[in-house]
Amino acid sequence: MNPRQFEELVCEHFRNSGYEAKTNSYVGDYGVDVFATKGKEKIAVQVKMYGGGTRKINRQMVMELHGAKDYFDCTKAVIATDGALMTDAKEVASKLKIEVLYIDSSFVPTTKKTLTQDKTFDSIWEKYIIPLQGKTLTRDNGETNEILKVNWSEIERLTSNGNKGKIKVEIFRQAINKLLADGSITRDYINQNYVGRASSGVILILSQVPFFKLTDKPTGLKYIK
Repeated sequence: MNPRQFEELVCEHFRNSGYEAKTNSYVGDYGVDVFATKGKEKIAVQVKMYGGGTRKINRQMVMELHGAKDYFDCTKAVIATDGALMTDAKEVASKLKIEVLYIDSSFVPTTKKTLTQDKTFDSIWEKYIIPLQGKTLTRDNGETNEILKVNWSEIERLTSNGNKGKIKVEIFRQAINKLLADGSITRDYINQNYVGRASSGVILILSQVPFFKLTDKPTGLKYIK
């Protein structure tokens, strides 16, 4: 199951409870993946499919959802996940009255709705990025990134200077969606939107996608349609 299918599973959960539920198609979704409405109730749902990895939901995600709930004029916020929350994230969720909903991602949605587009984040991640696990990527200057692990929550890599680190999936999702929508992205944009200082790694990894080409001045990627 990929994240989009998991979002549909979450939608099905709310539909079975009498809500009208739909995924958020807005590229800059501010952390809201699903809206569920019933009468005057409007729920902002953040969906995190983290059950396949060791990553946990942190308090920053919870606080961002709280802000997104107010931004979209929702009456309630819910985190739907197959994973776990860090202790401080649980405390923040309790304080802000954000419900945590556990959904088992091993279930198969009964809904017939599927995505047919070739080029979406999920399809690109599944077809081009996940297969990079175990491979070594080399830049023009000879520096390398060994891709140790890839899942739906993060990429773990080893750089040529021996530093091991993880890059969260959110910046890849944001970068891919921007490339598909705007046709290009720069390292500067990634640096402004990701505190992990991993823009060179993001660019290198995404350059392995055959229709994302490296650019210079400014350094980045362009989408070849």
